Amino acid sequence: MPGERNVEVRVHERDDPRIERILDLIDEAARPRPLAEVLGVLCSEVAAVIEAPVASIYVREEEPDAQVLVMRANVGFPGGAIGQVRLAVGEGITGFAAEVMRPVTVSTAADDEHFKPVPGLGEEQYPIFLALPILVGRRAEAVLVLQRRIGRAFTRDEVVLATALATSFAYALERARARREGDADDAPRKAQLGGRGLSPGAVLGRVETSPTFEGLAALARARGMAEDVDVEVRRLRLEHGLEATARELTRAAEQLPPEARETLAGLFLLWDDQRFRALVAEEADKELNPAVALRNVARAYARAVYAGNAPNEASTARSVEAETFCMQVAARVIDERIPSQGAALLVTDRLPALLVLNAVAHRAAAVACSGKLAEDGLGVRVARAAKLPVVSEVGGLFAWARVGDRVLVDADAGEVRVNPSAATIARFRRTS
Repeated sequence: MPGERNVEVRVHERDDPRIERILDLIDEAARPRPLAEVLGVLCSEVAAVIEAPVASIYVREEEPDAQVLVMRANVGFPGGAIGQVRLAVGEGITGFAAEVMRPVTVSTAADDEHFKPVPGLGEEQYPIFLALPILVGRRAEAVLVLQRRIGRAFTRDEVVLATALATSFAYALERARARREGDADDAPRKAQLGGRGLSPGAVLGRVETSPTFEGLAALARARGMAEDVDVEVRRLRLEHGLEATARELTRAAEQLPPEARETLAGLFLLWDDQRFRALVAEEADKELNPAVALRNVARAYARAVYAGNAPNEASTARSVEAETFCMQVAARVIDERIPSQGAALLVTDRLPALLVLNAVAHRAAAVACSGKLAEDGLGVRVARAAKLPVVSEVGGLFAWARVGDRVLVDADAGEVRVNPSAATIARFRRTS
């Protein structure tokens, strides 16, 4: 028809790794966790994407007579450097990038006029340098530094990708600043958020979030669990974690009505799958960090499930459940049990059945989800069978709710109240 134009529309699927990484990092930055933990996770993930053995984030901070850049997270250098390495704006390559507010690449750091060595850090092993200022408003609020060993300079495409990934740090810093300002003003952080009730009930609980592989990997490093070179010890650790997690989920399923248990029968085949167990052993042989090993298992299993075929609903669901199981095994191995009894578990856009079973196993109180869930999804059906209230499509959930907050998850009314008033809590207790 006249006036019509042919417009090509391309939907970027979930198998586009660069786009997915950027989206995942924004999701990580949005999680209600301490800023130091968020920055550590982001450093770890960016280092993996860009393939840089060292990633550091320097945050601009006010001191009585100057503004300084303080290392607040790092991957690749000794943990003791965090909070101790300090540079003035304009000092060193890092400070220079903050001053000019442009990315700076250096092929041999020690030969650059701006280089400032930090005793005991071991930077001389990583002379190839990329410093990316994190701009918030009209100034650099932080600098992301990536470093490599000699022989592989950062390409223009890598600088562009790293710049895109670095936006997650800006988001995390902005959220942290907003929280500080709100706290400083003693502003009551209360919210009534609308959603869609999918599994009935109303429960008062404390906010917890589902763990991530990146967060667990950072925790494993902090606890010294990513340094064990004994292959047999690593293999036994993962095998014991697998068996313990499988037993726990099986016991949780036994609390459900028979018809619900039947719907889960296929999932219980996962931990007996010899292909799955072979992948666990293979990664234990190669990878020191247990969380990274299990993330790799999940990805390899997903590739095996698809086996070159286009993803369908069944294969996608199976790979998501396998990923959830691997994450639960990682959490057990690292001894980070989430959720705890009475927790209101916050999730983003998925509710795998094994996540619900884990919530049942740990006597969680309810689930709130920021994304849309299928009403007949297996996770929702299991939640109903377990009488676990679920509210989905909760707008502003991660903007308002923080770990440790008290929340009222009311699936009957389709709402989540963050830090409800004493009167609301009293009214809830009278009617419950």
